Amino acid sequence: MSQKIINLTCLLVIQEVKDILATYPETPYQEAFAQAELFNQLINQVLSRIPDQSYTILYESEKLPKNPRRFYASIEERMMVEELIHQTIIALLETQRKKTLHSPASEDNCSANAAMTSNKKLYRWFGY
Repeated sequence: MSQKIINLTCLLVIQEVKDILATYPETPYQEAFAQAELFNQLINQVLSRIPDQSYTILYESEKLPKNPRRFYASIEERMMVEELIHQTIIALLETQRKKTLHSPASEDNCSANAAMTSNKKLYRWFGY
């Protein structure tokens, strides 16, 4: 009979992230984290900050727990995980925003806008 090692904390974090994101506005939060890469970053960053993670061994005939919240040791632990998720959501979106502002495409757009503004001034000077 084959066995799998399951990270129960990971199951818990994924469920909490989905539930918490559902409470945020669609734009920009839900849209941003609908991207698999950003969603996975969120899960990884939260998991990396949780010190004591729980694991279990499941045999092929067993199923994953339906409600991973029962693995919380206390309400304080749940609140800590929720706070970590909120902090990480904000931090990742801020990082994404900064990347977007400093991307070559946005710099090209800024250059193009500056050139257009300059051309408009030039045309006005010639009476157009």
